Amino acid sequence: RRLRSIARVPSRARDDAATAADDAPAPSSRRAPVVIHEDDDVLVIDKPAGMSFHNDDLVTNLPGVLSTVRALQASGELRGSDYTGELHSVHRLDKITSGILLLAKNERVASWLARQFARRRVHKYYVALSARKPSKKMGTVQGDMAQARRGAYKLTRVEPGESPPAAVTKFASRGVRGASPGGDRPLRMLLMRPLTGKTHQLRVCAKSLGAPVLGDAAYAGGAKSLNDGDGAGGEDRGYLHAAALRVAMPGGNVMDVVCKPTEGREWTHLSAGFHNAWVSCGFDELIGRDEWFGDFAGGLLASRRDELFEDD
Repeated sequence: RRLRSIARVPSRARDDAATAADDAPAPSSRRAPVVIHEDDDVLVIDKPAGMSFHNDDLVTNLPGVLSTVRALQASGELRGSDYTGELHSVHRLDKITSGILLLAKNERVASWLARQFARRRVHKYYVALSARKPSKKMGTVQGDMAQARRGAYKLTRVEPGESPPAAVTKFASRGVRGASPGGDRPLRMLLMRPLTGKTHQLRVCAKSLGAPVLGDAAYAGGAKSLNDGDGAGGEDRGYLHAAALRVAMPGGNVMDVVCKPTEGREWTHLSAGFHNAWVSCGFDELIGRDEWFGDFAGGLLASRRDELFEDD
């Protein structure tokens, strides 16, 4: 089978609207979604942080990301594309999460992609920042997910002999210097690869490691940071971003997409620490490669292209 990678990378760089769990700080200026890749089957957008997937009527009375994209299509103001046809949702991102979001151009492709997500045939990688050092530098976090207070979730233990855990995440961390104050703020960057797709999975994973996502009001509120401050208060956004994704498309091609964060003071060009960590992890070398992250963290987070075509 002939495989071809297709992607665009931006230059510099669940729908829980009605719950308190996503009342995280939004960027000071609400930016619009931007198309970062388009082909005959999909639009791939860079979703803004602080924007719900569905209309956020109970919190801010603002339209969700899909409604926003459709409105931008109708007005001719959708950056990166002049496509005006139908769009279908395939997967979702939490309100605080920015980055890669796929929108199918027809029902056939939407059904195909939904099957790939359900069969775990999509390689997904996220980056996050935390003000605390995780309990271990790298490893696998797994367990079941149970609802906690105010719309949040918690990780529960799976006993031996029970069914496989509902949430499985591989991760590795490293120290970075944040952009503020003075470019010497001690932070931790988490590179996470979810093998499942549960609500709030990565945010709960970070919390369970003692390193909640920076700016996450639901899971970092009250957490003491490396700066003797609060892990959520005062941040300009929740620092979780869908950074890389690849999936086999209906025609047999493999779509690779890499998206560097473009909003948030700790992730912009002002933060050399994050930029250096991004490059060191190998994000700039992913497009077209058969193996991703094989040389990082001892291969813990590695994925291979042929896995996208393995039988169940």
